Amino acid sequence: MRRTKKKLLLAMVNDGNQDYGIDLIDANGPGLPIQTTGLEVTPLEGEELERELDNGKNGNKPMLLVGMHVKISGNVELTGAGAALTPAAYAPIMQVAGFKETVGASQVDYARVTDNSEPDGSFYFFQDGAIHKLLGARGTMGTSLKVGELPTMSFEITGLYGGVVSGALPSPDFSAWQTPEKVGHDKTVFKLDDVEYKMYEFEHSENNEIAYDENTVEERIYLTDWKPDGQIIIEAPELADFDPFAIARDNATLAMSISHGGGEGKTIELSTAQIQLGKPTYSDREGKVCYTLPFRVLEDVALVTK
Repeated sequence: MRRTKKKLLLAMVNDGNQDYGIDLIDANGPGLPIQTTGLEVTPLEGEELERELDNGKNGNKPMLLVGMHVKISGNVELTGAGAALTPAAYAPIMQVAGFKETVGASQVDYARVTDNSEPDGSFYFFQDGAIHKLLGARGTMGTSLKVGELPTMSFEITGLYGGVVSGALPSPDFSAWQTPEKVGHDKTVFKLDDVEYKMYEFEHSENNEIAYDENTVEERIYLTDWKPDGQIIIEAPELADFDPFAIARDNATLAMSISHGGGEGKTIELSTAQIQLGKPTYSDREGKVCYTLPFRVLEDVALVTK
């Protein structure tokens, strides 16, 4: 019997010195284990090309499966890296989602790639005896920080179909993955225009547009555009101190940041210089008036671990 819980994800990102779409894990080593939750695979994505044959019969006609590619999705716990200058264990997800990793003097920065040089990656999805291979992969990601819960990063990655082969589940080394810290008053700070607010929920998605493309020379996965947005729930301060309705009506922009973690090697920060609020609504938390604030990102999001 094959068991559903016996699944695992390995990743390797192209360093720019190798051709697009090769099997990086097969060529370079075992791959980095990604410690996921809710990991799922769509083994075959593509189109069904109908063969409308005139054969004198009613009913279905044969078809061809074309443009085959693969998708994986899931979540990882959002944490620091364990040391200020160590890249995060989930860095491969950030990189194939279009973020460049830079190790600085005091932190590791992840900034949006804007020069069409987004790296591709190879991913192996193990499902108790079967290995689904994704090559030339790119994807999208988002974050969720809700009070009383663990912070997470969601992802969906699309890759060229690299085959399905038999193989044993390897023994992963998850030592690079850090224990997450609950979102709350002692670990989390949320600010709009550098003013701290009492936040209950923060969610954002990069909304990368990922496209499978085939021509007479090659097939590729492209990251063609991104339109990040999200939603915040905060306790409503006095209207004189913060008026989201006026801000939305005036089409004003705000800087936004959220930091989480308790000390060196445990901290992550996500920020953007400009968001624009959508239509605010009221919500309730334990009898307190709250604002639900949808937003769109106008200046690319940056993520820092330190």
